[in-house]
Amino acid sequence: MAAELGPDDLIASYFTLTGAPVMAPARWSFEERVAAAARAGFAGIGMFTDDYKACRDRGLSDADMQRVLADHGIGVPEVEFVFDWAYDGERGTQARVMEERAYAMADAFGARHMNIGDVNPPDELPPTDVVIERFGVLCDRAARHGLQVAIEFLPWTGIPDVAAAWEIVGGAGRANGGVLVDAWHYFRGGADEATLRAIPPEHVVAVQLDDADTEVVGDLTEDTMLRRRLPGEGSFDLVGLIGTLDAMGVSAPLSVEVMSLEQQARPVNEAARVAYDSTRAVVNKARGGDAA
Repeated sequence: MAAELGPDDLIASYFTLTGAPVMAPARWSFEERVAAAARAGFAGIGMFTDDYKACRDRGLSDADMQRVLADHGIGVPEVEFVFDWAYDGERGTQARVMEERAYAMADAFGARHMNIGDVNPPDELPPTDVVIERFGVLCDRAARHGLQVAIEFLPWTGIPDVAAAWEIVGGAGRANGGVLVDAWHYFRGGADEATLRAIPPEHVVAVQLDDADTEVVGDLTEDTMLRRRLPGEGSFDLVGLIGTLDAMGVSAPLSVEVMSLEQQARPVNEAARVAYDSTRAVVNKARGGDAA
């Protein structure tokens, strides 16, 4: 099911429905999140490797989770987040643990794509040729599990923007490798439409929609983890971004990733409903439909 999703389908990314701060255990159970997402209209949910482990640790088997998904008619097309994959030593070892857990999720749920990135200061990232080589090898491993691999660029890291992400993806030359365009990182990192349009559409393998105020409050990490807005409730030109992706021929489904104190405080059904409705209104506006 996940492999068949297209640009009209919406995914509730993991943090949108956890009801908890970033990196804290989810407040809502897997069953509650799946039910809420399906009720709101989402085609699937995203799942973090730590969350999958937590579900297994509390006694849910893959078969149990498959039944929950089947009962509600949605999937887990998006698995994440693998970081430190470009590093040696203990960081690289821990990255492989995350990666293998993501493959277990992909095998269990038939996931479509795996999100990866870098979370460290720019001066810690290995040389670009090393990063390219290691990304290519990671893509080869992921391909054995039917996964596309999406690099998410983060403005404060060694992969800060769409140009840096595409340099790695293009250099590796793997068919299943691509870029994740998260609206927050794209606009906060300096939107570069010309570079985005130069990427072959099949290599934009994941899109995440969210919004934010005009000004950054605190630092970038605080802004992204605590103060995102629902699509259409902030300053980002999401209509223009969706229009650009559509004009390019990007066929990836659209994920909704809203991390904010307000979203975390909402009951899970309300969190799913407002995330879906706000995003669907923006998508409809971008595509000339009813924005109401």
